[in-house]
Amino acid sequence: MVPRWLRAVIPIVLIAVWFVVAGVGGPYFGRVEEVSSNDQSSFLPASAESTQVQDRLEGFRDDDVIPAIVVFDREGGLTDDDLDFGTDIAESIGDFDGVADGASPAIPSDDGEALEVIAPLTTEGAGDTVAALRDYLEEQTPDGLVFAVTGPAGFTADLTAAFAGIDGILLLTALAAVLLILLVVYRSPLLPLLVLGTSVFALTGSILLVWWLAKAGLVALNGQVQGILFILVIGAATDYSLLYVSRYREALRDVASRWEATTVALRGSLEPILASGGTVIVGLLCLLLSDLNSNKALGPVSAIGVAMSVLATLTLLPSLLYVFGRASFWPLRPTVGSTHTEAKTTGLWDSVSRLVSRHSRVVWIASTVLLLAGCLGVTQLRADGVPQSDLILGESQARDGQVTLGEHFPGGSGSPAVIIGPASEIDELADAAAALDGVDSVEALSADSPSGTVGVGSAAADPIAAAPAGPEAPADPTAPADPSAPPVLAGEPTVVDGEVALQATLTDAADSAEAEATILELREAVSDVDPGALVGGVTAIAVDTDVTSIQDRNRIIPLVLGVILIILMLL
Repeated sequence: MVPRWLRAVIPIVLIAVWFVVAGVGGPYFGRVEEVSSNDQSSFLPASAESTQVQDRLEGFRDDDVIPAIVVFDREGGLTDDDLDFGTDIAESIGDFDGVADGASPAIPSDDGEALEVIAPLTTEGAGDTVAALRDYLEEQTPDGLVFAVTGPAGFTADLTAAFAGIDGILLLTALAAVLLILLVVYRSPLLPLLVLGTSVFALTGSILLVWWLAKAGLVALNGQVQGILFILVIGAATDYSLLYVSRYREALRDVASRWEATTVALRGSLEPILASGGTVIVGLLCLLLSDLNSNKALGPVSAIGVAMSVLATLTLLPSLLYVFGRASFWPLRPTVGSTHTEAKTTGLWDSVSRLVSRHSRVVWIASTVLLLAGCLGVTQLRADGVPQSDLILGESQARDGQVTLGEHFPGGSGSPAVIIGPASEIDELADAAAALDGVDSVEALSADSPSGTVGVGSAAADPIAAAPAGPEAPADPTAPADPSAPPVLAGEPTVVDGEVALQATLTDAADSAEAEATILELREAVSDVDPGALVGGVTAIAVDTDVTSIQDRNRIIPLVLGVILIILMLL
């Protein structure tokens, strides 16, 4: 027999503990960025080819940079004043805070209607640099000349702006939707707030624990995982709360004591809540077997969220309902001796139950056939990825600038494929890449060049490839090159451990299906030269992500279904 004083102390202590957790964990909502990484390449396994390229590139570049492309165009063609402005603005951009190693010269398009300037930005604070650069160009650009800051840095800035505050929006939307549903279900002003409060407290506890685990490097956290965690905890905690509330209301109709009702409700809901939460947790932990790091990170982080939801439902919610008692259900307070449900002998669900009872064999066979027919949709499941330009539905200067680039320059400008191979075979690698229809030009990373590249290979005369070649750049960079001529190397390429890095500018936009097809052809071409040659870069990362996603889909879905089936059999 639990003493009366202890009956009052236990719920008060539990509520106080959760308030401390919420008070400490709440501020960590604003500190998630400190332990979160949204680098697309970090989502990939270490074995991915593009990941290996990304790691090796650190030896070729002094700074961690991301390219921004500033494109100018004027309808009807550029004027002499526009060309002079381009020369001056390229120098100004090179001196801009956040621009590493200066910018390339202003490069005119072949049709004479556009200019581009390629500026490598330091990754730290790149979004702020892009915003400042856009404000500066807004003031400096002459009337009639349209500009856009695009490229990887531009898209990163636009995506960051588009997703700024989205976690808060998702959370508020989820809370509002759940509140509306609970108001309709319970027809009580207080009970929905108690259930939602339990969900929010579970979320603060999850964020607090996940933050410190991520700080210690035990779990990986990114924007995708963070957003899913928010919605998952709110949904799971609410779901488990519904089970307990139902048992508690039934108990209040059977016994007068709130303590007895609480113990009866806990005994009645403990097993289904633990079974439900445990099934979800085990299923999520199956994601640890994923090759895609974003999926692998989602598993333990989400499992922590579900575990915290179960804990809050079995400790905080019973304590709150014990304190408020029957008043929680006002105005429909359950009274001792009242019926649990009104007896009904007619209606849809009563008819369904009679059908199942009388024709059980027909029902289970028909249900199985319908479910199998529904499973045919699995054959249409695709994991081919979404082009980066389609991720932003609203206004995007980077997306508009990419369209302009595609009209006047090679579509892959600023987002080249990166080839790493033996220095002794640099000419052969360059020729193999330049021979592909989807490759517009090939460059080699060089410390002698302001932009970090020099032209190399059959396409070296392309203005983008050759413009920053150094003091002995061609007098006429737009002059056509002889495809049969031997490779031309302007400057000395950087050699690291006997390897060189080449950059291949693609003719198609970096996030297009055509560019991805070119990457596959490029990998095959360079592997014919040297089996150890690797191809990475923005497009290659997308290709490897798609391939890994498909492999994970084929492995993880059957595994999760099998594990859950075993758990359900045991239950």
